Amino acid sequence: MALDRTDPGAGRPAVVVPQAPLPPLPGSLWESREVREAVRNQTPGAVVAVARRAHGLRQDELGSLAGFSQSAISRLESGSNISYDLRVLRPMQRLLGIPAHLLGLADHSLPVGGADVERLAPGFADLLNGVVGIDVDALMALTTAAVFGGGGASGGPVADDALSRLRVLRRILNDAHNWRSSRALMPTARGLYDFIDVLRRSARGEQRRELLGIAATYAEFVGWLHDELGDPRGAIQWTARALEQGQAADNRDVVSYSYVRMSQLAEADGDADRVVGLARAARREQDLSPVVRALALRQEARGLAGAGDEASCMDRLDEARAEFERVEPRTDDEYRIGYCATAQQFDMERAASWLALGKPNRAIEVYQDVQDRVWRQLCTWEQGVHTAKLAHAHAMAGEREHAAVLAYEALDNARSSRSALVVRELGRLGSWEGAPDVAELARDLR
Repeated sequence: MALDRTDPGAGRPAVVVPQAPLPPLPGSLWESREVREAVRNQTPGAVVAVARRAHGLRQDELGSLAGFSQSAISRLESGSNISYDLRVLRPMQRLLGIPAHLLGLADHSLPVGGADVERLAPGFADLLNGVVGIDVDALMALTTAAVFGGGGASGGPVADDALSRLRVLRRILNDAHNWRSSRALMPTARGLYDFIDVLRRSARGEQRRELLGIAATYAEFVGWLHDELGDPRGAIQWTARALEQGQAADNRDVVSYSYVRMSQLAEADGDADRVVGLARAARREQDLSPVVRALALRQEARGLAGAGDEASCMDRLDEARAEFERVEPRTDDEYRIGYCATAQQFDMERAASWLALGKPNRAIEVYQDVQDRVWRQLCTWEQGVHTAKLAHAHAMAGEREHAAVLAYEALDNARSSRSALVVRELGRLGSWEGAPDVAELARDLR
């Protein structure tokens, strides 16, 4: 459609309002670096700006189409408070054809056919196990059907087993993280968090409290994804949100685990006292499940290792392993914090602690004991982190060639999982850049 952009009377570009709906934009636009960066930084106004330019519109023209002033569009795109106002984002999303999840939105009233509801009700976990990572709007439609029962539209009563289904979905997301990258899962996790957050705002009583706790587990997961993508600021913000919602829900396990995650995030600053302090805050929560208490003890041991306190570190690891042995296996499919923890992971933490304590040979000994038994059972990013730690141990022990071989294995894990956690661990090899192979690896990392 040709647009006349001149105003002969004023000598200025005229505001032209297209008469027909705007054409769809190519799907490749939403995968562009600019859009991905805007989503990662949670700046929906920047996504609107990309879509506006792709449609060939000026700010004043978009404002005329949407019923806003040019200055409002400018403030939206520059990241002012208006850029988070749903009353502004919704019209922009529909007008410009932007996928809802890119603006932090999710359509909570999508119509769902009876066939979808029938498929969803009997085997919620099995069905969603196949749809994680699909178009977020389609997933939201299925989730809406599951939560609101046969009607499939929001606004009615929540199904009796809706909360259980939301916990099942949280576990499916966690399991999907073993084989899908954090970047691929982020839109789904954000969309589902927003959906649950809307539900809890309209709920009352015990149901509202439970939804707060469920929302907190999704917020913690989004924080983890930000951490793995190398975005510590986003990780801290979302973990803090999980902590606040866990406290509001009076969910002690969620509160404690949020402190554990904050302690893990503090490790990046090398502040062992803060790592220990946050882990102890996690332990101070009352009536914790054995697995959450074990995770808090294990995290405290990591901080004590960083502080050079060998005796206390090993004592905490012994306590953690003993606490974990009290965990009773679960038979349901609902998400529970620490459901995928294994005894072998606690053994690997002992190896990592020996490394942090400056005793690489002890670390190598423990790693070799568990490597053949459990290494291949780990997800890709976890393999990469511990392979990098083992490389570090061999480098400290003077076995630089072996260290370089292991480091390149870890680098392969980092490339396949796209995990910043593996790259961060490999960065610790910089002290041995005097060895030619390790120096080459350092260049690859940069």
